[in-house]
Amino acid sequence: MGTGEPRVPQPFTVEQRLLDAVSRADRQTIERALERGAQLTAKDDIGRSVVLLAVLDAANLELVRWLHEKGAALDQADAGGRTPLSFACEAGRLDIARYLIENGAAVDRGDVQQRTPLLHAALGNHQAVAAFLLDHKANVNGRDQFGDTPLIVACAKGHGEVAALLLQRGADPTLKDQEGRTAQERAAAGTEACRGPGAK
Repeated sequence: MGTGEPRVPQPFTVEQRLLDAVSRADRQTIERALERGAQLTAKDDIGRSVVLLAVLDAANLELVRWLHEKGAALDQADAGGRTPLSFACEAGRLDIARYLIENGAAVDRGDVQQRTPLLHAALGNHQAVAAFLLDHKANVNGRDQFGDTPLIVACAKGHGEVAALLLQRGADPTLKDQEGRTAQERAAAGTEACRGPGAK
């Protein structure tokens, strides 16, 4: 049960104030936290960096750019191996994805499930982001730990335009997931690109 004494909330550390301010895109508070000694290498309790929070919570390209110009690393992963680029691609933020890649973010870095930014773009049905990643040499046939490729995921989710793009860019429709199913076999209703002559 406990001692019966009320639990006293712990005050925010300067790093916690920084991370909270980044999540809210509050530059004034970010500046104050930095002046008080907060480090741009700070991470929250699940390993999210300032840039990752700027992408995930604030979804703010200008904040990402500003943090980077102040020295924040762009490619730090969280505890699940997800990078800022991974989250930008999942959310369809081409502007942020472009900035991250043009400033050195790894295009094919997978998370703990081996899901790449391209696979996350396919999951989110973001054709323009997927095309941009492919223009920057993303592996069109990269597999996650379940054997899923971006094409398999796009077909399973019914994302026909993304599937068509992936096929045009060289996705192999004969690859199978861990259960032995191809993209065509996983295709959702209405995903004609996955059911065409190129998909087997």
